[in-house]
Amino acid sequence: MDRERLDRIRNFQSEDWYPALVIRPLTILVMLVIGDWKFLTPNRLTTLANVAKIAAAVLLLVPEQWVLAIVMLNLSLLLDHLDGTMARYRRTFTKFGSFYDKVSDYITWGAIVLCAAWQAYLETGNAFLIILGASSVIALCVRGYMKWLYQAETERLRWFEAKADPAGTIAKKTAPIVIAPPPVRTGKQWAKWFGMNVIGVFKFEEMDLWFWLSLALALHRLDLAMWFFAITQVPLALALVVIRHVWIARVDKQLQAHEAARDAA
Repeated sequence: MDRERLDRIRNFQSEDWYPALVIRPLTILVMLVIGDWKFLTPNRLTTLANVAKIAAAVLLLVPEQWVLAIVMLNLSLLLDHLDGTMARYRRTFTKFGSFYDKVSDYITWGAIVLCAAWQAYLETGNAFLIILGASSVIALCVRGYMKWLYQAETERLRWFEAKADPAGTIAKKTAPIVIAPPPVRTGKQWAKWFGMNVIGVFKFEEMDLWFWLSLALALHRLDLAMWFFAITQVPLALALVVIRHVWIARVDKQLQAHEAARDAA
């Protein structure tokens, strides 16, 4: 096996437990086969992922096809990991590809959860399940929105900080993108890594939700999935609202200090 090629394929370490322990290893295996197929571009893989996600959303509305829905859900998650891996492997990453991937993730996950919530309502007659599903989607979107809004709101602070070394800042921001090499671990370190990721099952991160939805489908309990999504996502989003506000308040104080120093000069 070409070790250098394998290292280029292992160019990303998932932090969510389900992708790290299941989807990421599958991604590496698939990439060993398709990595050099020229007709498969990162954006085409994103499109294939979107098609699989839309198919999964539709299949959620047909209980007789839930096994196929589980397959499509996990296939779409695999494709969703392949697009970024392919871009890094070939060094063909683009802003368009990143934007396309992120936006479509939110749209398709929303469609999937709302279809699941609707089907849960049809099975139980409990319309509140639709509210639970919708609230979990909104919570996830709010988390992502706050992340990028924080980046935008701190731009002025970064400009002040850049004044200390403008040449160095420009060099850093315009330098070639460096992809971190894959980790080299001993057997003991891999065991520790595995254990930490298993514990991560209780973090209920975004990418892990695909597993929980698949499990709910296998158990025919979409109603529990809607409760689970709302209970794990809404409080986290509310907590992050408070945390982000605290961070922004600190940014204001830093900006005031920079502006005072500028005016005093």
